[in-house]
Amino acid sequence: MSDQYVEAAKANMGALERLLKGLPGIRGYVDKELRRDADKRLRDLIASQLEEQKHALLDIQNKLLKGGGLAWLDDVDSVVQKLQTLIDRVKTASYGYAGLFDAVKIREAELDALNKFDVALAGRVVVVENAVKALADAVSSKQNIQALVDQLTTLMTELRTTFDKRREAVISPDLLMDATTVPNIDTRSLAPAINLPASSSVETEANVGAVPSADPAPSENKG
Repeated sequence: MSDQYVEAAKANMGALERLLKGLPGIRGYVDKELRRDADKRLRDLIASQLEEQKHALLDIQNKLLKGGGLAWLDDVDSVVQKLQTLIDRVKTASYGYAGLFDAVKIREAELDALNKFDVALAGRVVVVENAVKALADAVSSKQNIQALVDQLTTLMTELRTTFDKRREAVISPDLLMDATTVPNIDTRSLAPAINLPASSSVETEANVGAVPSADPAPSENKG
């Protein structure tokens, strides 16, 4: 099964495409001397997008405070704290003498797998963005608030898990060859957005790379 969050993000292709254009892509990781810079560019991009969603959630908290939604303030604050922890984790990720970044040669399959992780992260960020917008609408209508807060909590966990798996794969490149570890994404279908050639063949040093909607709920009156 393909990555559900990338598929969901395609419903908002403009936002997804904007993020994909900022990704390093396979070519960004080919040159050993540029790999760490490419990784930092990816992490800075993800962190900046998540910062935007954190500020949107803070605005939602203010609306809840002013609109009688005190019952949901703690839950939303919990999401904000999880998001801030994730932002800090992404920003400050340290790999030390990581195998992938210090390898003289990287196999094309490894480059492709790392790129899939990057695309998966982008897809999850777009889904978080959509979920935050849906929560803002729910707060305005006072409907389905709890379901969307719960969904955001789940999304935070899954986004953190994806980032942690990517970090582990960078440190232990053999994991990039494990089909159970790498996100199942057909990057060829997104080639124009991520500057990936239609053919997956890349000359490397090795071979001279909408939010799933919550179920409708009746009007909530917890405040």
